[in-house]
Amino acid sequence: MSIKEKAEQLAEEIVESNEYDDLKAAEEEMQADEAAQEILQEFQSKQKMAQMAQMNGQGVTEEMQQEIQGLQAKMQQNEKIKGYMEAQQEFNGIMEQVNEVISTAIQGQEQPQQA
Repeated sequence: MSIKEKAEQLAEEIVESNEYDDLKAAEEEMQADEAAQEILQEFQSKQKMAQMAQMNGQGVTEEMQQEIQGLQAKMQQNEKIKGYMEAQQEFNGIMEQVNEVISTAIQGQEQPQQA
């Protein structure tokens, strides 16, 4: 089996994982929630404004920082966004494990045993 075929097989296993299913379901729920979408759009807008200010050599104002922090708090309070973020963390954990296994093998080190 070629490396590409093994990578495709790994990708299939990842897509079939519970973590991936949970992530996709949480994403769909979050996208269907109007309140969540409003919060996310406002957060992304404020974040872009802050990035533009920094790119133009301007500092991010204290007011803008407070607005962004307030939106982050709103995101944590919204159950759909919170569920998505938790599912994303779980999925990222799986991807980190995959990357660790590959990196360890490439470096020629022995893979630590999972508990």
